[in-house]
Parts: sequence; structure tokens; C-alpha cells
Amino acid sequence: MFLKSITIKVLCFLFFAASIGFGQTAAAGGPKMSETLSKRLETFDASKDLSIENRRQAYARLMEAQRFMLDAGRQRSQAAVASNVRTARESLMASLSADPGLSEGYTLLAETWVNPSVLPNDVDEAIALAELGIRTNKNNFGAHRLLARLYTFKSRLNSSTLDQSNAEKAIAEWGEIARLDPRNAEAWAFLSELYGAIKRPNDRIDALKKWQASATPLDRQFYQSIMRGQDDLSPENAGKKLGAALIEAGRVPEAVEVLSQIVADDPEDERSVDELRDALASADTKTAAAAIESLRQAAYANPGNFSLVRLLADIQAKSGNLADAVKTLDSAVTKTIPTDRASAAALQVSIGDIYASADKFTDAAAAYEKSFSVRGLDGAQTLDQDEREFAMGVFDKLITLYKRSDRIQDAKNVILRARKMLGSDDLFADRQLISLYQETGDRAAALSLVQTLRQKKPDDLTLLRLEAGLLGAGGHVDKAVELIQKRIATPDQAKSTTPRLDDDFSNYLFISQLYEDAGRAPESVAAAEKALGLANGSDQKQIAEMMLATAQQAAGKYVEAETILHDVLKQTPGNPIALNNLGYFLLERGERYSEALELIQKAIKTDPTNPSYLDSLGWAYFKLDKLSDAEKTLAEAATLDYASGTIQEHLGDVYEKQGKKELARAAWKRASRLLWRDDDMARVNQKLGKLN
Repeated sequence: MFLKSITIKVLCFLFFAASIGFGQTAAAGGPKMSETLSKRLETFDASKDLSIENRRQAYARLMEAQRFMLDAGRQRSQAAVASNVRTARESLMASLSADPGLSEGYTLLAETWVNPSVLPNDVDEAIALAELGIRTNKNNFGAHRLLARLYTFKSRLNSSTLDQSNAEKAIAEWGEIARLDPRNAEAWAFLSELYGAIKRPNDRIDALKKWQASATPLDRQFYQSIMRGQDDLSPENAGKKLGAALIEAGRVPEAVEVLSQIVADDPEDERSVDELRDALASADTKTAAAAIESLRQAAYANPGNFSLVRLLADIQAKSGNLADAVKTLDSAVTKTIPTDRASAAALQVSIGDIYASADKFTDAAAAYEKSFSVRGLDGAQTLDQDEREFAMGVFDKLITLYKRSDRIQDAKNVILRARKMLGSDDLFADRQLISLYQETGDRAAALSLVQTLRQKKPDDLTLLRLEAGLLGAGGHVDKAVELIQKRIATPDQAKSTTPRLDDDFSNYLFISQLYEDAGRAPESVAAAEKALGLANGSDQKQIAEMMLATAQQAAGKYVEAETILHDVLKQTPGNPIALNNLGYFLLERGERYSEALELIQKAIKTDPTNPSYLDSLGWAYFKLDKLSDAEKTLAEAATLDYASGTIQEHLGDVYEKQGKKELARAAWKRASRLLWRDDDMARVNQKLGKLN
């Protein structure tokens, strides 16, 4: 059968998004960016070398870079993230050229070496750049925080193999954060976790007390990623832990009571909200009713607390009271429109979300459409930034909704409306249209649009790689590889002072993926081996090793592939990608199903909403003949990633084995549009033929 490479695709992109930009630091023979900047800083004298104009120019480009990095954090697509990070680096290059003593510039530059939503890539380079920020200003809060986060990552906190040395360094840096900001919740939260990991209980207790006295920060993403989504930075975390303990003990009514009170007091406590939802999933009717009543009273006492209103509606919907949930939100919308149209519109969007989660697509679409008028955007000629972001969010929900319900023309109409409202210069509609073309099997149209955009932006590396991917999907993998091979560094390029946005390592990794997608396993293995030979540091090495394992699996070198993944897991126990891929490889080989299930379940614990992992889990259930579990899991995976042909084919296989022929037919037809390799399409078409 076919190999699933979606996880490796995501992995390749995460490396690419984290490693693009400013300087040829990863290219063979090129100096590290931090080394170059450090030497420049050694000879810099602000009193002699810095004019007022340079200072103004440096700050202007710094502000520009900050805007691009903020935009990168808001984007959904790989191309958009990469484009924003690339442009931010270009701006920072100009900023630090104008003022080498600008401490904030080094900090933001260091941040571009780590993807804002995933684990860091070039940790050592990011650390070196952050240290330059502290070298120019010992009280540089951002640099200390970045160092604290990177050392925390390197300490392998919340894993079975703590790195004591890096844990101590993380403690020192979080201590600096606490010195600069005594009420910093993230610092005290991490100190409490680190003290607990190195068995210093008294210090842990002290840190927890100070955490409880701190304000809840807005930035929670890094903490949640390190703690694997199981924790939160709110001061109510102690009560949340109690709720979790009660659930684990099977005392669900008590857990619901505790968590309901926490949520009623602070509806912004996301972890408590999640745990309350989890508790209610296994609660009896009486317990759920009590929780709803408690939240209803809290909402009555806090009519302006929209988070509480949303939570109440969400729990009502999950309890089967969809009409009550919509009524709760609709009432809040009506009351809020006169004073706060933006909040009212957000509540209106929540109505659409509730309908969508119940697969009531027509009602969901109507609710989303109404949010435009609630926000006052009907007929709007110009939009401010907040309005643009709101409009893009709703358009994205509508497009996704129509794609899920196979209303492709409606999706296209929404894209046209988005282009008209947002303007022709905004690439949102183009990105959506490219995605729609790909998902409906019209790769020629997708390729044509990408090539048109590349004519406008010929130096955009992300568009180039997208073009290569589409060429490969169209059966022209040699042309695709040729595009990327042109980017392979030459000695002249290595010496160039012109910033490169890629390197040999990432390019060979991408070529390996292109060959693997095309079913040309030997070439994929060769390219992955070249990438491995160029790997700089343990992180790059693991990325290349996992790509090589996938290529070897495709080439039938099962022992070699499995050996590599076991080695990765020895180095980083709990690595979710290695766990998932090893489990999936076993399933595809028809071997050791129970072991495969256990491996994939471990990956799911780390990232419970990863559609690729859920697909693997559903496929394991299918192989073990647990069809009900398989259907539920694969349906969830399909909701999270509607564009995966692999997931759709698996779902069709489950439906067919259950005797649900029409559902199987629909899933396989979607798979036939999404899959592009001849052998994959032939296999799915053969399945469809047997249904007729």
C-alpha cells in the first residue's frame, strides 16, 4: 500500500520556516550570523559610528520586522509564515547595519531562528544571538526570556530524561526574568516545574506561591508546548490540578464541582475549561445539569463576560442541548450589538462554530454570513487592521465549511468576495484559491496561479517551493527537482555577502521529499543521505534521519528505517514524529499491530489534535478490527485536515468494512481528488469500481 508522508512534510516545513533568512549561516563554509555580528560589535563605537539618522533608520526597520513577526504568528499557511519571517530578517539586517548596538534587534533576530509555534530549530545560534542582546543591555528582558525558553527546551523538561546542566541554566535565566518582573507568571511557573524536576521541593513551593500571586500573561504558547498542552499559566492552576486529580480518581461529580467554580470565577482559565469539558464528557446527566446551572448563574452575574457565555453555550451543545446553546449566544449578540459590535460579531461567529461542530453546515454558513452585518462590514469600502483580520477569519471558516460539505462553487464564490473586500494586493484570496485547486484535484490551475504570482515575486522562495511541489504532483518531479537544485549553494554563493534564504541542507531535504512523494525511493534515499551529511547539530540530524527513514521504508529497507527511528527515540524519548512514523510503518508492513498502536498512542498524548497522528491511530484501530474506534478517530482526523487524501481513503476503508457503502463511496471520491500518484489513484478507483 502507499506510504504516509504528511508528518515528514510538516517536519520539513517546520525546519524551513525556522531556518530561512538573514545570512548564509548554514551554508558550507559560511560564518555563523552570530559570529559575524559579534565581530562587528567589537569594533562598534556608538559615540563615533552612530548618527541620529542611523538611529532613526535602525528603529524604523526594527518596528517593521516586529510587524512581520507578529503577522507570521497569526498566519495559517506555511507559505505565509515563511514569507513573513524572511521579510522580518531582511528588515533586521538593515536595522543592525544601521545600529550594531541596538539590543532589541539581536533579540528579535534570535527569535527568527525558532518557529513561533513549534520547537526551536537552530538553538545554539539563537542562544548566541540572544547573548549579544544581553551583551549590549544586561537588562534586556526579551533576550533573557528567549534564553530561558531555549535552555528550558534543551533541558528536556517534562520528558523522562532531564538534562540537569541545561535545567540549571534555565533556572538562572528564569531567575533573571523574575528579577526584572517579579510578577511574571511564566517565570514562576517554569521555576516551579524545574525545581520539581531537580527535586527541590521547598523552592518549588515558594515558586508556586509567587506564581499564584502573579497576573495571567497573554503569551502562553511556549509554556503549553513544553508542558504538552496539559498545563496553563493562570494562577488558578492549583485548583485545576485538584480537578485533574479528582477526575483521575474517578470522582467525576466532585471534579465537575471544583472545575465549575474555577471557571465561573475565571472563564479565561483555558486549562480549567478544557478539563471541565473532559469531566462533563463522562459525567452523568445530573452532574452536567449542575455544571450548566452553575455557569448560567455566573453568566447572569457577569453579563459582559463573553468567554463565560461561550463556555456555557459550548457545554450546552456538548450536552445535546444545541437549541439552548444557540439561544444563549443569540441573546448575548442582541444585547451586545448596541455597545460593542466587534464582540457581538465574535459571539455570532461562535454560533456558526457550534453549528459546524454539529455538522449543520447550512445553519453554520448562515451564522457566519450574519457576522459580517453584525460587525458592520456589509458594503464596507475600507477596512482597518482589526476588521481585516476578522473578515479573513470568517472567510476562512466559510471556505472550510463549504469544502467540508463539497460545495466547491460556494467556496469559490467566497474567495471572490474575499478578494473584493480585502483588495487585489492581499494574497489571502490567492492562497485560498491555490489550496482549493489542490484539494479539488485541479493542480494545473494551482500551478498556473503560483507561476503567475512568481512572476510578480520571482525571488519568493516559498512560492518557488510551492511550484516545485505542484510540478511533482503533476508528474514532473524532474522539473521540480531542477528548480530546487538551482538553489544548491556553489562556492561563489557561499562567499557571497548577499543574504541567502535557504541552504544545502534544507534543499536536499526538500528534494528527498519530492522524490519520495513521486514514488522514486532510491533518489529520495540519496537526497536524504546528502542532507544528513550536511546536518549541523542534533536537531538537523534528527530531521534528516527521520526523512531518511521514510525514504528507506519506501525503498523496502525496513530494518534500516526501523533502526533509525529507534535511534532517534533513544536520543529523544517521546519524540512524537518518530513514535508516529514507526507505528505507521509497522501497520503498513502488517507487523506487530499492538506495538504500533502503543507507539501511536504515545505520540497522540503529546499532540492530541494532530490529524496525521489521529489518522495513524484510526488506521491502527482498523487493522485491529476495532471499527467503531477507527471510524470515530478517522472522522476527527478528517475534520482537522479535510485535504488529506490518505485520511479520506482510510475513512472509506472503514465505512466499506462496516457495510456503509454510500459513505465509503463519498470518502473514496474525495480521496481520488486529493491523491495524485498513479498507483494511489488506481487503487482508490479500483475500490470505487468494486462498489458499483
